[in-house]
Amino acid sequence: MEKIIFLLQKESDLTKFHEEFKKFPSSKIFTLDYESHFYLETKKIDHEIAENLLSKNDLEKIDKLSINFIKNWIPKNMKENFMLNDIFLPNLIEHELFFYLIPIFLINLLIIKIIKKENPSMIFDLTSSGDLTQKLIRNNDSSIIKINPIKSIGLYHDDIQLHFSFVKIPLDLKISRNTFQTIKQATSRLTKVLLNSNLKTQSKNNILLVNFDPLQYDILLEELKNFNINIILYNPRKPAITNLKSFNIVKNSNSKIFDIYEIEKLLDPKISSKQKDIENSMNLLFFNDIHFENLFMIDDVSFWSSIKNSFKKICVDRFNESIKRILVLTQFFSNNSISLILQWAEVGQEEKECMNVANNFGIPSLMLQHGRFLTAQKWLTFSDFTGHFPKSSLSQKQFVWGNLTKKFALSREYQDKNILLSGSPRHDRFFNSTKNYSTNNILLATTGAMNISADTCTTNSQLKYDAFIKKIYDIIKQLPDKKLIIRPHPSPVLTSNVSNLIKNIDDKLPVMKNENLFDLIQKSELVITFNNSTICLDALSMKKPVISLQTDNWALDEEIVKMNGILSIDNLNDCEMYVKKILYDLDYKNDILQKSKQFLDQYLINQGNASKSMALDLFRMIQT
Repeated sequence: MEKIIFLLQKESDLTKFHEEFKKFPSSKIFTLDYESHFYLETKKIDHEIAENLLSKNDLEKIDKLSINFIKNWIPKNMKENFMLNDIFLPNLIEHELFFYLIPIFLINLLIIKIIKKENPSMIFDLTSSGDLTQKLIRNNDSSIIKINPIKSIGLYHDDIQLHFSFVKIPLDLKISRNTFQTIKQATSRLTKVLLNSNLKTQSKNNILLVNFDPLQYDILLEELKNFNINIILYNPRKPAITNLKSFNIVKNSNSKIFDIYEIEKLLDPKISSKQKDIENSMNLLFFNDIHFENLFMIDDVSFWSSIKNSFKKICVDRFNESIKRILVLTQFFSNNSISLILQWAEVGQEEKECMNVANNFGIPSLMLQHGRFLTAQKWLTFSDFTGHFPKSSLSQKQFVWGNLTKKFALSREYQDKNILLSGSPRHDRFFNSTKNYSTNNILLATTGAMNISADTCTTNSQLKYDAFIKKIYDIIKQLPDKKLIIRPHPSPVLTSNVSNLIKNIDDKLPVMKNENLFDLIQKSELVITFNNSTICLDALSMKKPVISLQTDNWALDEEIVKMNGILSIDNLNDCEMYVKKILYDLDYKNDILQKSKQFLDQYLINQGNASKSMALDLFRMIQT
């Protein structure tokens, strides 16, 4: 009897899958990720979650292999080939590259285990690992039908999610990086005229803000203006202006937007030449198949040939971008007097480029804490990729929100003199909120599988979130005086996952993708989120009670839980009791809020006044 299996991942061609599966309805289907599992689940098609074949050791091995690749993929004798202005290009993409590698190793290990376990007579391979599958069946009588996926696995920021507002109509767009650059180039000309972004008029007290969102940092921009600090916005990853409100914030703060395209046109011949040099080096590097076969080997099987072409394209594209921006930034810093750089994403490709070039000019870079840092022991191994006080920092000083984060920084061997207590400028509005709405809204701010380590990339990891979401929905549905509102995490992947889930649960349930988070929290009676997300702090600063649903044990190891800053629930069966208790037991609710305030006072200083305090610190720095 023939044993036929199908291999599916989220990038698979599902139309062709259905065509083939109709011919072999008794086949066994293996899903290699959450999205493919969810799709088959909604279609009520029997299948097996392939990740159930993995052990804890397998998952830890994937983490180690991914880290090993990051450290060793450029041979020592070729490192000079990838230097530009004393900047090592591969270091710039470490953050995204690591999170690309984890699922790559994961999927290929799953395929190896499936085929070894099943020993099928026929395989329908709809994954991006067809060459590996062919290699695995080479010495037996199995046959394989390869059906190419509709797209390749890429880097996290290959697609850009844009949230615009046009005449008060929210627009949610997902576009490619190339399309984004084309649109940004066209709109930059218009904003330059409307805002008079002439940098030549500014001679001193200039600071460059990298990828700052004016909607979140409007108070900081205003305070910087009050100290006569000239603000230059450099937003290569996301536009600074997305609606009329952000336009007015930029205009009223006298901020200038750094238009890279004028310099880029002037440098085009040099850029093209350097890009050609790197492409030649890439060809030479990728000619050494043995080197990469060893790096992309798991359980004594190499899958290098399956990803060689797509991986090469990813690297060439990203290096070409970096070359362009490094040369433009070099010219920019040569022509303009910049006092310092301020960024909030220590490990971002664009931030690294900017800090490295600034360092060549002796311009200091500072990091501003942007969210609640992951402090559990589990994540320390990955700090170089999360940016939560990595082992080596490009920023000379770090602004942190309070003493707890400073304590964490010191434990990471950062120097006390370089850790600056600022509070959180973007939370000033939250603390100063005076409206106290009396509503029955319950805000469920969803996140999703962390996708930082292999064990947080699995189907079962995401299913834990799904189970909690379904449970909360069932509880609130039973309360006639309460209304559940869903606010997904802004990550395109997590937004898509929860949107599909909610559509499957109740397609009338409101999913607020673009609505202002501040307004949603303000109009909520209770905020529920996952694994101590930063939204906990957003809600606490507005005196809202918070429940954090803990899907993994590491979340229980964080200070916000240990100090009772939130109501922590790690058992599905406890949800109903605690949700009802915090909603209807006023004494219990007030006790929770009192403990939350005690935690908040230790975690966030300068509450409601952080922007002014930080602006003063920056002013003093540029005067010395």
